[in-house]
Amino acid sequence: MSSPDPEVFRTRPGNRRRLTPAAQETVDRLALAGEASGWLSPLAYNLTISHSHRFVWYRVAKVATRTIRHHCETYGVSLDVDHAMRVRYPLAAFDDYFTFGFVRDPLDRFVSAWHDKVVNANYYDFDPATHERMQVVEEFARWTATHDLSAVPGTDQHLTLQSRMIDLNRVDFVGRLETFDRDFAEVCERIGAPTVPTAPQNQTAPGGRDRQVSDELRGLVATMYRRDYQVFGYAA
Repeated sequence: MSSPDPEVFRTRPGNRRRLTPAAQETVDRLALAGEASGWLSPLAYNLTISHSHRFVWYRVAKVATRTIRHHCETYGVSLDVDHAMRVRYPLAAFDDYFTFGFVRDPLDRFVSAWHDKVVNANYYDFDPATHERMQVVEEFARWTATHDLSAVPGTDQHLTLQSRMIDLNRVDFVGRLETFDRDFAEVCERIGAPTVPTAPQNQTAPGGRDRQVSDELRGLVATMYRRDYQVFGYAA
C-alpha cells in the first residue's frame, strides 16, 4: 500500500472539526491495513494542517491557539485541516512537513482553564451546588485529579496533559507561551509566513506562577502534571 497524498487530508467546509469524507475514508482504509503496519500514528491528536505552507500543528488547548489561528487567517496561511479533533494521521505522508506545538507552565494553564471554563462559564455542566463549590480552585483541582489526564479521548482537551497532545516522537519544534514572540517568530520563519510581533490573545488568569496560590493547589497540579513538568522542564 502506497503512502496517501497528504493533500487528501482536509476538513469540511462549514465544519472545521471533521475530516472530509475522502480524508476519513483514507484514515479508515489505513486503519484496516493493520496496527502493525505503522501507517497511522498510534495515538490521536488535535491537528491543524496546511498543505500550502507544509506544516502540522499539534494544538494544545489554552496555549495561544486563537492567536496562532488568527495569525494564519490574517496572513493568508491556508488551514486545510482546520480544527480536527482526536485524529490519527499517516506518518509517512507528512514526513517532510514541519511539525510544531506550544506549551506553557502547567500551573498557569490549569488556573487559566479553571477561570475560563468554571468561573466564567459552566463548561463542565456541574449542577448548581457543585458549580458553586468549584469556584474554589482547589475544589476544581481535586475533581480534576480523579480523571486520567492522559486519556484521549476521555479527558477534556483543556485539562489533558500537554505532553499527550503533542506527538513527541515526531515534533520538530516545541515553543513556549512564556517566550511566545520569539518562538512563534521562529515558527513563522520555518513555514514561510510573515513574522509580525504578536502576543497571545484571550489569556485568562495569567501569572499563576507569580500569584499567591496555596500549597495544596501547587501540590495537586505538580502531581497531576508531573509528566509535563518532567518533559518540558518547568519548575513545579
